[in-house]
Amino acid sequence: MSTWKWRLVSDAGLAARIGIGAAIFAALAAVDLWREGRRATRWREYLFLVVAVGLAMGYGFVNDFVASGISWEYFYYGKGLDGMLGPHVPPDPAALRWAACGVGLRATWSAGLIAGVAVLVANNPRRDRRQLPYWQLLILLPAIFAGAAVVAGIGAGCGANGWLAWTNTDIAAIARDDLFRPRRFMCVYGMNLGGYVGGLIATVAAVIRIRRKRRCD
Repeated sequence: MSTWKWRLVSDAGLAARIGIGAAIFAALAAVDLWREGRRATRWREYLFLVVAVGLAMGYGFVNDFVASGISWEYFYYGKGLDGMLGPHVPPDPAALRWAACGVGLRATWSAGLIAGVAVLVANNPRRDRRQLPYWQLLILLPAIFAGAAVVAGIGAGCGANGWLAWTNTDIAAIARDDLFRPRRFMCVYGMNLGGYVGGLIATVAAVIRIRRKRRCD
């Protein structure tokens, strides 16, 4: 694997990318603190984003840890882990599970960053509205990922019953041809799809809540 590809797609490269991003945030926060002193606010924003990304990655790790126990085929064939784990089928369960967790980490860190940015933007300074303190924003983050988990559960049930085959031609083919233990495969597909939909809905709800609370205050 080339150095460039390692940085972009590998699990180890993911850790490096996150470390570099955190270092950049820390440097920018330090500069803002040095320039503004007690009036500095960026460090709070950057810390908030780090927390949002951390929670998202924790969600992704747990989600795919559970999902890989439901359908190893989803990750081995659907996520291309066959190239990483080798031709032996079924693959080693422990190796598959940790590789699947890497998929979860890669898939969710950007979602956490987007959710965190959306919450911060909703709380941007305005002359006619008071900003909410950061502790009130922080307590919204677990609610966002709880919402994602709830809809993921609903999606898993819908997938297992074959109700999501219409959303993807490959999924429809798997169901039609009875491939890869389709009920389990589609359960995990629905679980992941539901997580994204639930996270989006919960993020929009958090933004609306912030805007209403600022207006009421």
